[in-house]
Amino acid sequence: MSTAFLPLAYTVACAFVLLSAFRGMALAFRRQSRTGDRTGLKTTHPELIDENGFITQEELLVVHFGGLDGNSLSVSS
Repeated sequence: MSTAFLPLAYTVACAFVLLSAFRGMALAFRRQSRTGDRTGLKTTHPELIDENGFITQEELLVVHFGGLDGNSLSVSS
C-alpha cells in the first residue's frame, strides 16, 4: 500500500508546487504590465543630480557598445 502511495503523493506535491510557481509568475507579470515602473515614480540616477538637487547641465560622457558581438566601441562627449 505505501509503495503505491508515495509516488502518488510525490506527484501531487510536485504538481502543486509547479502550479503555484506558474500562478505566482502570472500574477507578477500582470501586475508589472499594468503599472510599468515598479515604484510608480519618475526616477533619476543620483549621479545626474548636482549639489542643489537639480539635474546637471554638464556635458556627459556617453559610451556606446556596438552589436552583440562586442567588436565595436564608440565614445562621445
